[in-house]
Amino acid sequence: MKNILKYASVALLGLLLFACGDGENVPRQYLSKKEMSGILRDMAIADAYSNEQMMSTFHTFSDSLRQNTLKVYYKQILDLHKVTVPEFMTSYRYYESHPDRLKEVLQMVQDDITARKDKLGSLADENAPVRFRIKNMVPIADSLILLPKTDTVIPFIKRHP
Repeated sequence: MKNILKYASVALLGLLLFACGDGENVPRQYLSKKEMSGILRDMAIADAYSNEQMMSTFHTFSDSLRQNTLKVYYKQILDLHKVTVPEFMTSYRYYESHPDRLKEVLQMVQDDITARKDKLGSLADENAPVRFRIKNMVPIADSLILLPKTDTVIPFIKRHP
């Protein structure tokens, strides 16, 4: 009887020690909260850019074309962060299965995007570049000769032989 009680107490103590594990930290095999928030921030910006490109052109793009373009952007983002698709997906599934941690990561993304947006200021602000002020006043300003369209994504495209 003493042996059973002894083993049961050791098992209970071991269970309590493992149950009170490191609750705040993410296991090493997954991306950290900071890394994940950086990737998700860039993906959100790429998604907004893709939507803006679709809305600003007069050509109607199919949703599948937009999705394929987004896949290219997402792959470039993962390459910039030196993360493979399987690593990202494994980490993303981990965060999905831990909603409290995913909420923290998404809050970090939102805070970062808000800070970047606040840093840029208003498009009507007198310190904003002229092309943005004109675009704010004249919605079709992109078609003016003075405002050439630029694509900031082109320098980031990784050329594969």
